[in-house]
Amino acid sequence: MSDKKPKQVKVVTETELKADLGKYKEKALELGASDAKVISTDQVYVDPRVRAKCSIPKCPGYGSSAHCPPYTLETDKMKELVRSYQYALLVKLDVDSSIISAEGSGLEEVDGKLVPKKGALELMRLYRQIGDIVTEIENQAFYDGHYLSVSLAAGSCNFILCNFQECQVLKDKPCRFPLRARPSMEASSLNVYKMVAEAGWEIYPIGNSCKITDVPHGVLVGLVLVG
Repeated sequence: MSDKKPKQVKVVTETELKADLGKYKEKALELGASDAKVISTDQVYVDPRVRAKCSIPKCPGYGSSAHCPPYTLETDKMKELVRSYQYALLVKLDVDSSIISAEGSGLEEVDGKLVPKKGALELMRLYRQIGDIVTEIENQAFYDGHYLSVSLAAGSCNFILCNFQECQVLKDKPCRFPLRARPSMEASSLNVYKMVAEAGWEIYPIGNSCKITDVPHGVLVGLVLVG
């Protein structure tokens, strides 16, 4: 389902909005999402502790791009933004334990050089996939007349899209991927764990010490605020 023919902008009824949200849920599944759920923005939890975790301990992506703290919207501003919408689409992509655990991802030494493990390369592909799913839905919503829709992805766009190259935007130059790069939910102070658990999906805290056997599976999560 894809119809990029612009529709006339009009006052949309709640019935029409919910119908479009149902269409976007189906689109997310068509694009490869493991599941998607329409939620009220009362279920989009903005929490200052999430943004604090970007700097305590310091994330490698902190300050590396225009879509990571300290450049993303402050928590209070994000809360104000979320409350200006009624509904959102929460999207998840399941990830195999062998890819998302510390054993399966990261770097390894090959011929004296550090290179990404096979799992790390696959994980980057999946990060790009969840980002492309939510930006495609944002794009469709725009053409459907929901021109203020906004999407949030997962992970830092600096390593997912730019392969750790210096962020062009921070050098006052155009973004390399303006139609794909989005802030992550966590960089935007959203409590992803709580939202996923409340949606009825399984999610586990995965850290550097995790073994494959410790992790039943991982998930990558994105969000589209539709309005």
